[in-house]
Amino acid sequence: MLKNNLLILVKLVFGCLVLFLNANLISELLASSIIYIKKGFFPFSWERVFASFFESGYVGGLVLGIGLWIKIWLKEKKNKKSSHG
Repeated sequence: MLKNNLLILVKLVFGCLVLFLNANLISELLASSIIYIKKGFFPFSWERVFASFFESGYVGGLVLGIGLWIKIWLKEKKNKKSSHG
């Protein structure tokens, strides 16, 4: 049971980290597109995508992943309690 919960936690955290990395990528692409339309050059940089992610994005991914895991754990606990009683 503990091994299964740990696997779910790792999957959730990894998925949320990927989600936040994708959000950083999309925001950088949108900002670069707006600058391209206004100024005529496309300043997209993978360095800025990863810098933004490692400054703050990973925290959101970790918090979201752990929060979802806690919610799932509490719901399982509640379901077990209601099925036994």
